[in-house]
Formats: sequence, structure tokens, C-alpha cells
Amino acid sequence: MQRTISLPPGYRAAEILAYHGRDPASLSERVTGKRIEKPVLVGGEPVLLTIDIAGDVARVTVDHPLSEAEEHAVETMARRMLGLVIDPAAFEAHPAASALVGARSGLRIPLTATVFEALCWAVIGQQINLTFAAALRREMVDLAGIRHAPSGLVAHPGPAEVAAIDPVGLTARRYSRAKARYLTGVAAAVAAGEPDLDALAGMDAGTIEAALVALPGIGPWTARYVLLRGFGHADTAPIGDSGLATGLHRLHGLDRRPTPPEQEAAMLAFAPHRSLATVHLWASLADQATPSGTKSRKPVTRSILPSETVAKSVPPASAGPSPGASSQLKRKLDP
Repeated sequence: MQRTISLPPGYRAAEILAYHGRDPASLSERVTGKRIEKPVLVGGEPVLLTIDIAGDVARVTVDHPLSEAEEHAVETMARRMLGLVIDPAAFEAHPAASALVGARSGLRIPLTATVFEALCWAVIGQQINLTFAAALRREMVDLAGIRHAPSGLVAHPGPAEVAAIDPVGLTARRYSRAKARYLTGVAAAVAAGEPDLDALAGMDAGTIEAALVALPGIGPWTARYVLLRGFGHADTAPIGDSGLATGLHRLHGLDRRPTPPEQEAAMLAFAPHRSLATVHLWASLADQATPSGTKSRKPVTRSILPSETVAKSVPPASAGPSPGASSQLKRKLDP
């Protein structure tokens, strides 16, 4: 298979490559220059997906003959990984975006190759930093992934493969007992079609979030991370996320980080583009907080929005974490 995908004017490859290469020791992805290599499962067998970004195009190749339907599925994965699901133009034209976008015009949201990969990332990443999450993910891939011998890489396991892992094997590799149980349990549920991730893909964010938080170990932060990085939903925000709180803190010149209800209210200003706003807020953390020689903004001691607005703005699915999931607040998985 060989396909050429046209990239939009001003396409920002750097952030896409950085996202897929954020674990230099990854068993299942390899980023070299402007090339991404990733074995993916097609019909239960690993094939090597290679994406070469060259100017205004991305060349997509696979090292194995595929049917027309399989080629379409792999091209869809490539488009997801390239961040072509959500066009940032509408967000950047939004009145609330001007103070946030700055020099990051054209920033896109790279997605995982499949929704299930994002779900695994989110469960594994609960309450730990990115470096440790990447290490634990490698252990899961090593235990259950399918090796692509020619490349030396390993395809990310599907739901059935993750469900088949003995949780004891995960705890022997630094997983907590709860995390091992949640990961294999969620995988077993998805393998059984409860929920059916493909069917959920066409539904609204509230329906998807409700289906995900019904699973043991999944709270609002995890569900919304999967909505953003897995489903590619345009209007979601992982409330309670540490990086989101810090980004809003800086954007609004507050003297403290906003509470989850205040975050929810503040993010409403970016609707229906809260996903891109979230990614810009994450990216803003790398900006210099107060350039030398400039005056910092006056601290704000009030809530971002009046309390009555906060109370009315929180959707039912986000009114609070599901039982046992409150510890998922104040997490940050993405750089």
C-alpha cells in the first residue's frame, strides 16, 4: 500500500512528531526525523505503517498487501496520527481564541492510531507522570503485543490481548494492583463489546463519557482524555487535569490555580472547540511565564466566572467523579 495525503497550508509537523515520539524507548512507535513507524494490527496480524512527512504531503506506506477496506482503515489511522481529524481554523476564528493561540496558529491534535490505545494510555497514566506511564505502557506492550520481526517493533495489543494478561504479571512489572485490575477489566469489557468503541464513535460527547465512566476505574478525567486523544471529539476538556489548571491560571492571571468547577466554567468560553483550547493550554506551559522586563498581570482573587454561572455550567456527566475515581483529579498525561 502506498498513499499520499495532502497536508494543509502551514501544517505544523513538529508537534505531531513530538507527540508520537514522546517515549524514545517505545516498543510500538519509532520517530526518526520526519518519519513515523508503527506496526498496527490488521486482521489480527502486524503490518508496518510508515508515515513520511515531506513538505505539503505525507507519504503513507504499509509493508504488506491489503484489501481495499484494510487500506482505507490504515489510511484512517494515519490521518488520525497526523492530526487531520479536527481543522483548527474554526477554533482560531473564535473570539475567545485570540488571547490563547498566539504564535501557535495551525496547532493540531494528533490522535492515537486507535481509540483503544488512548484508553490504555489514559488508564495507565492515572496518577503518575508521563515518564512512568510510558514505562508501564512498554511493559504492557511487551507482555501482550504482537511482534513485527522485520522492524523490531511490537504492535500495540488489542482489547482481547490486554484482557488476557494475568494481572500478577503486571504487578510484577511495577503496576499497582488496582491499575492492573482496571486495565485488564476495561480491556475485557471492550473485547466483549461493552462498550462498543466503534459504535460510540458517532455519538455525542456526553453519551460517550457516560459509557466510559460506567467502567470500573474510569472517571471523568480518563473519559475526557479518551474523548480528546482517542475519539477526536472537538469539544471536550479533561477537567481536573493539572496542566489544564496551570494553563488557565496563567491565561487569566490568577493568584491560584482554578478549582475543577472554575475550570469547567472557564473552558465554556471556548465551546464548541474546547479540545483545541485544551491542547493550546497544555502547549502554553512551555512558554516563558513572564518575559524579562515586562510587568506581570495583577493577581486575581475571584473565581473566573461568577459562582452562579459555575453552578449552571457543569454538565451532569461532569458533576463529579464516579465512585472510587476521585483520585484521578489533578493529573496530566500529555506534554
